[in-house]
Amino acid sequence: MPLNRDAFTRYRLIDERLRRKPNPTLEQLIAHVSEHLDRPVAKRTVQLDIQEMRYSQSLKFEAPIIFDRGMKSYSYADPGYSINNLPVTADDLHGLEFAISLLDQFKGLPAIKEFEEAIMKIAETVRFNKQTRGETNIIQFDRPNSYKGIEYVEQIVKAIREKRRIQLRYQKFDDQSTKEHIIEPYVVREFKSRFYLIGNVTSDMIPKVKTFAFDRFVDLKVTDIIFSGGEFDSEKYFQNVFGITEGDNKAETVLLSFSPTQGKYVQSQPLHHSQKVVKETDTECRISLQVMVNTELVMQLLSYGSGVRVLKPTSLLERIKSELKKSSLQYQ
Repeated sequence: MPLNRDAFTRYRLIDERLRRKPNPTLEQLIAHVSEHLDRPVAKRTVQLDIQEMRYSQSLKFEAPIIFDRGMKSYSYADPGYSINNLPVTADDLHGLEFAISLLDQFKGLPAIKEFEEAIMKIAETVRFNKQTRGETNIIQFDRPNSYKGIEYVEQIVKAIREKRRIQLRYQKFDDQSTKEHIIEPYVVREFKSRFYLIGNVTSDMIPKVKTFAFDRFVDLKVTDIIFSGGEFDSEKYFQNVFGITEGDNKAETVLLSFSPTQGKYVQSQPLHHSQKVVKETDTECRISLQVMVNTELVMQLLSYGSGVRVLKPTSLLERIKSELKKSSLQYQ
């Protein structure tokens, strides 16, 4: 049976009532659970919960719940038993380690920061138990120590929900000066350990949807100005995009020739949902993409080095050749 939060809450409530006198009847257990959940719980649900607590192999509670036919009441055969007293297993620790690692990636978010102390306490307990067992880290994430600009997420999400314009002071990578933009925020997107804001820039002469990296934010303010633009379809907007930014042109067919080894890697982790294997031999893996040619695609292809050769379009081929030539000049 799949486990969920509601089920665990009911188990705790049943456990809590079973440890109190007088011993509860089934009706009293139902009333106790319903009262604390603030909604009626079916008789059959509580009966199944009792069975799960007794016999479920996944829960491993093995709760010694007995039924007194004379009193028609339930109790624990062992008065000292509680599901809260069960030891944490190695599998439990690994599950907690994985969950904490995920939370740790977003520790800068205000919603997570509020519970940071509690998370750290659990994390330290998990580490201590692992050390006691002589275990090392089994799961390791390749991630930055923090996402720069992540503190803006809550403000931006609120602005998106309430359709409020944002006043953003922004600095580009290649420019020391800053520029102020008035933006109608549409969506927040993550790509390669960076967060981006996509929105309609209304402060320009001609309003246009643009992308802004969180780590280049200098200052941000959510205004009281409500916008009423049409709904932004992020799926459609990024349909033919690799990465985060649109190219200068429309989507086109990109044909790539990979070495056999690199081809296997790219097949296991596709570059784009449009990816198709056109040809595969002992000497080549040829793949096609239907995407816009943008900076992220160029940088990705350059990262493969001699493992890939661009066949088409010609414009992309020439761009890659130019970048490789510039790179080779660095070593002359």
